[in-house]
Amino acid sequence: MKQITLILLFISSYGFAQTYSYNDAQVWFNLYLEKKISDKFLIHLNQQDRWTNNVSQFNFAYADMGVTYKITKNIKILADYVFTQKLKPDQSFSTYHQYYVAMTFKRDIARWRFMYRNMFQFQYNNPYTSDYGSIPFYYDRNKFIVKYEFNKYYTFYAAEELYVPLNSPQVKGLDRTRTFVGLFYNIFKHQQLELYFMYQNRLQNGAWFKQHNYYQDYNYILEKDFVYGIGYSFEF
Repeated sequence: MKQITLILLFISSYGFAQTYSYNDAQVWFNLYLEKKISDKFLIHLNQQDRWTNNVSQFNFAYADMGVTYKITKNIKILADYVFTQKLKPDQSFSTYHQYYVAMTFKRDIARWRFMYRNMFQFQYNNPYTSDYGSIPFYYDRNKFIVKYEFNKYYTFYAAEELYVPLNSPQVKGLDRTRTFVGLFYNIFKHQQLELYFMYQNRLQNGAWFKQHNYYQDYNYILEKDFVYGIGYSFEF
């Protein structure tokens, strides 16, 4: 089985912190390719690109290559390498090398689907673009997802993601949260529309939340981001 999924997200986002606020229309493009190797193994490639500043500036590129191993119908293990480049305020790009392993669990009960993902992530920044280039950033990321299939057209969902830094010298405990609510609408058999809202909240000051170093000291501003999104995807 070969599956190719194209996802185009038109994003209208509003970010808020203690000293600034902004509105920014963005476009996020996502290309996901998956190939079944055997009954147990899948390989995948996930490419993401983003245009920000009211869709006037290329801001972000992300390439995720990995493998999935199916333990049972409801339990999977993933291992991935991620190469990322992100635009900095001086118009140069910072580079990140990210690795992660994750385990996912799901359970279907009638029209409900319950999912949990636990991810161990570590990341290296480019030593030429960051003061933290040789220091690994270790995170434990936990995500809980609940979906409800209302009918063959509509599926509603809610999710919560928790970030816990494991080796930060500044932050102990929960560092960041993301809350999602949304719905999927099946237009045709292989085409889907998504409407969603994401709220991201940074809970503690520290250098590792914004690893592209927008600020020059450790007294970072606590951030709250509000993202409203419309997505369209199709498979072939």
